[in-house]
Amino acid sequence: MNVCRSQRWAAALVMFLAGGLLAGALGGCSGRKQVPFGLQDAGAPVELEAETGEAVAELPVGAAFAPNQVEVQVAESTLVLQAGYALAALQLDLDGSEPNDALVVSADPQEVRLQAAYPRGLDVTTRSIDSFLVPSHCTEPAAEIRQLSESLVGVRVDHVCETGKRSNFWLVTIEAQPRVRERITVLPPNDRSTAAIELELRVEDRDADGYDDVVANVRIGQTEVPLAWLNRPGGFARDASQPEATFRELADTAWGSLDSDPAGAKKHALAVIDAFVALCRESGAARIGLSGTHGLQCQQSPATARAVAVAITAAIRRGSFVRALELQRWWEATATRPTPEERELVQAAWRKAKATATATWRAVGKEGSPVSLYFRDADTLVIDGRSPRAIQLSSGSETRLSEAEVMPPVRDPEGRYAVRSVRVTCVGFEAEVGPIRSKQTHRVLIERRSGNAPCKTPIDRPASVFEWAVLGWAPQGLVAASGDLLRVVPLNAFAKPAGGPIDLSAGSPLPAPIRGARITADGSRYVIPHSEGVVVRDWRKGGAGLWLRPADWNAVPGELRSVAISPDGRRVAVQKGNEIRVLTW
Repeated sequence: MNVCRSQRWAAALVMFLAGGLLAGALGGCSGRKQVPFGLQDAGAPVELEAETGEAVAELPVGAAFAPNQVEVQVAESTLVLQAGYALAALQLDLDGSEPNDALVVSADPQEVRLQAAYPRGLDVTTRSIDSFLVPSHCTEPAAEIRQLSESLVGVRVDHVCETGKRSNFWLVTIEAQPRVRERITVLPPNDRSTAAIELELRVEDRDADGYDDVVANVRIGQTEVPLAWLNRPGGFARDASQPEATFRELADTAWGSLDSDPAGAKKHALAVIDAFVALCRESGAARIGLSGTHGLQCQQSPATARAVAVAITAAIRRGSFVRALELQRWWEATATRPTPEERELVQAAWRKAKATATATWRAVGKEGSPVSLYFRDADTLVIDGRSPRAIQLSSGSETRLSEAEVMPPVRDPEGRYAVRSVRVTCVGFEAEVGPIRSKQTHRVLIERRSGNAPCKTPIDRPASVFEWAVLGWAPQGLVAASGDLLRVVPLNAFAKPAGGPIDLSAGSPLPAPIRGARITADGSRYVIPHSEGVVVRDWRKGGAGLWLRPADWNAVPGELRSVAISPDGRRVAVQKGNEIRVLTW
């Protein structure tokens, strides 16, 4: 028997004999903790709790309701919804007085609402907390609501939409008048971001200041990005180190393993790209929204620039040349800023790329200024410059052409209108179109200028061979390309816009017949210029690309200035520097 137990038996005996006069003197062995004056009794000691092995009580999870539920039990009262139906409700104490209150999620086809419900006798009063509108193509709402900590509740609402699932998350305070501390939206897949996205909210004290911080663990495909909000006196402040810190870790791994583990490097690089597109507003296709904004502000993301450099290089090395062009176009167009080291990695990969076929070329002429090249037939190349001429490739004979004999290569099926050039303006990339044999022209928009910042100075220059170009003119309108991107710009009978541009995916049918210099009449092949060679894209093979680079490519100084493909798709004419050459394979 221990000392305290002996003392308790002695105390009981003395109290029985002496009316309890000594009971207070033996209180030092009480099983209850002593507390400072003025504070409530602290309850059972920590050691006792550990000995009993009692688990910490799980935080409550709300009830979800079947469709068309319009009554919600709140303590002993009933809330009858005046509009829509209930999706979920969580019973908890909001105002510090009994009975318990509730947070209720309700919906109708147009809107989802979150409100607090307070029982007052037999009645229930409500207070609106927040709401959001539902796109018309999203249906079948479902919700779950759970308490995340003593001070915060998480609410999730899912909808089934045309292209996939749309989710909205509320982070709500537990207080007499609850507030939304953050609302996160996860949008369905789009053309540029198809990875599955899952998001889980949790609460933890990340900075050890005694206050609940919030972490939204975003899983994009197989990549997890922990977005954190730190609890500050003025509200939650998002930790700006993410997602770049996660991007950097993956990109550095990809960069370091490019030679030793190409497959792993590609996987890590593409994981960064997928996450950047899904998270960052700079990608133009973000699927995460915070408090009504579209995408996180990631700015120039050096880690993403490095990851794209690795992905381009990996694509070139395995012979996926069109994919490499796609990544390189995206690399240059987004907010990423590649370093000289990263640019050199990509350029070296293009220079060392193994050609799909053995390509040779021969010189057929010289021209100091840029010319327009097109094939009149498989054996006749027209050079439209200061001295227009036609060259018969089989014999090498050259014929001077009059101005009337030179026909614009890109002209409509009726032969009334032609594309003069593609211009870069403050509006964007525009095709200059006009009647044949007339000086009248008008502009047709191919690609609108990115960004909302106005032009500081007027812009109106010819597009380079590497920018947007009109490949040809089909019955449906202009067929234009920029690198791997191919689109149709619909025009009416008067060569005026007849609808928005339509981007074509690999394998989709091309309009035909097509009149143009850089594409065959049946649309099966077209040529994509590159600073280190040319890519001939074969639409019949799902958009696969042939990489053509003669062995002495660098022996001819200067950049590509013009390019054309023969009607049979077996020859490519280029103007590189001042030389005009015909490439065969």
